Amino acid sequence: MNITVSDVKLALTEVQYGMLVALSQSVPLIFAGAPEGAAESEPSTVKQQIVERPGSMYHESAVNLYPELEGQSGTAQPRTTLDLVLTIATVKLQLYDRQATSEENLKEHGIARFALSDNSVRVKMLSDGAMEAQVVLRSFTMSNTAPGPSKFREIIPAAQHDRNQFMVLYTTSGGSEPTSLALLTVDSPHILFSLSPVFALAEFFASAFDTSDTVVDYTSDANKTLEGGKANAAAAEKPPLQFRIDFCDVSISVLEDDLDADSQAIRLTVAQVSILQQARFSTYFRMIYSLTFFNLGNSCAHYDSSWNVLTTHGKPRRRSNLG
Repeated sequence: MNITVSDVKLALTEVQYGMLVALSQSVPLIFAGAPEGAAESEPSTVKQQIVERPGSMYHESAVNLYPELEGQSGTAQPRTTLDLVLTIATVKLQLYDRQATSEENLKEHGIARFALSDNSVRVKMLSDGAMEAQVVLRSFTMSNTAPGPSKFREIIPAAQHDRNQFMVLYTTSGGSEPTSLALLTVDSPHILFSLSPVFALAEFFASAFDTSDTVVDYTSDANKTLEGGKANAAAAEKPPLQFRIDFCDVSISVLEDDLDADSQAIRLTVAQVSILQQARFSTYFRMIYSLTFFNLGNSCAHYDSSWNVLTTHGKPRRRSNLG
C-alpha cells in the first residue's frame, strides 16, 4: 500500500503546545475509566461443534478453514499482514513563544522553523509477529526566527550531498523469543547556533510540564521500587535490544554573539561516532573529533583526538590517541 501525503505546514504557539500536551495526557485517562462490556462473545466453535439429533448426541467436525486463513505452524511460511509506504515531500513546523496571540504579532515572537524534505516511512509486518520499519529523511533544516538583527539565521542548513541525512531502521523477529535490531545513521549535519535560541527552545518544550515541588509519598515510592525491581528482573530474561548508531561528518559551532559578523566561536568537528551494542553486556564506542577556536575563518587553536571505549560485562577499557 503506497500513500502519498501533500506538503504539511504547521504553526504552533507555546500556549497551543501546552494545550496539545494536556489533551494527550487526558484522553488516555478517559478510556482507562471506561467500564468493561457486560456481555462477552462466546468462544469460537468453528473447529468442533456438538450436533443434537433425535435419539443421539455426537461430535461432528465442522469445515476447518484455519490452514487457509492462518497457515499451519511448521508447514506454511508467514504471510504479510501489512506493507505500508508513506511518502511526504515536505513537513514544515514553525514555533512561537507565549506572547504570540494573533496573526499580527506572530513575526515578533518567533522561535525557530523546522523543515523536513523528501520523507518516507515504510512498515512491513508478518503474521508471526515479525516487523520491519524504516524512516528516511533526505534533508533536515532548522532556522532561527527570533526577532532581531541576527547575522546567522540558518542553525542547520540544507545538506550539500545527495545521500539521506537521517535514517532509522528497526527490525524484530517473530516467534516466542523475538530479537530486535535498531540502526540509526545521521550523515553530515552541520550546526551553527548561539545559546539564545537553545534557551528559547528549552523554555518552549518545558512550558507544558509542571515543575513545581510536590509532596513525596515514601510508601508509594517504596512500592514502586519493589514493582520496578520485579519488572527489571522479568526484563532481564528477555534478550536486549541490539543497536548501532553512526554519526558521520558532524560539525557543531557555538557562537559567542550571533549579532556580530566577526563573532568568536568554538567548533567541534566529528569525523565519526559509532556506538554499537550486540551482546547483553558489551558496548563499543568510537569517536574521532577535532576542536577549533576561531572567529569567522581565522583559526586560533586546534586540537585533534580519537577516543575508543570498549565496555565488556560492565568493565570499561579506554584508549586515547592524541593527534
